[in-house]
Amino acid sequence: MSKFVDKEMTCNICGHICQVTILTATTTEGSADLDFRPPEKRRSAMPLWVHKCELCGAVLSVYETTPNVGQEFIASNKYQTCAGIGGLSENGKKFVKIALIYEQAGQMKKAGNYFLNAAWCCDDEGMDVNAKLCREEALRCWNEMGRGELNNREMPEMQVKILDTLRRSGNFKEARAFAKCMDTSNEQMQQIVAFEVSKAVLKDKSCYTLADAVMK
Repeated sequence: MSKFVDKEMTCNICGHICQVTILTATTTEGSADLDFRPPEKRRSAMPLWVHKCELCGAVLSVYETTPNVGQEFIASNKYQTCAGIGGLSENGKKFVKIALIYEQAGQMKKAGNYFLNAAWCCDDEGMDVNAKLCREEALRCWNEMGRGELNNREMPEMQVKILDTLRRSGNFKEARAFAKCMDTSNEQMQQIVAFEVSKAVLKDKSCYTLADAVMK
């Protein structure tokens, strides 16, 4: 059973008091995707992960303090046009805009994660071209991550996320090359990498879950 809480949140760009709804607990059934998109019911709550300020238009995370990049950036053409990615759904626009905020703040890991969230929105809408664009933006951001943005504990998940994003964006050759650089002794990781490579060889961009890749 899912639980929701209504709360007030202050926009750290303009100071407006926003009313937001937060998913605080839910049952988890099924397996996450290979890019770690969560299973239902958390994935269906994606529209609640971020909130657009009704006053200034800044998109804010409901779970953490979003960087203050200033009202000038929020008013910029890059932000307002979602960096030229047209035809996005309202949810897709929100995730691209918060990705741009984190990118402007120099937090490239989180910027990439939010671009990937935008790609998930595009997947749900059947917008394959935009999904590819958002995944390529995610890859660009992750490629520009600073050393301090990723610790050793997070590395395996990030590597799998990058590998799956390469494959799902159609960069099959790059995915296979990246897989060769993933040196791991973990059996489950080895199974995931082998599964991803097998799909890249087939030029398969389909969505698969962790359960699909890991043999029981």
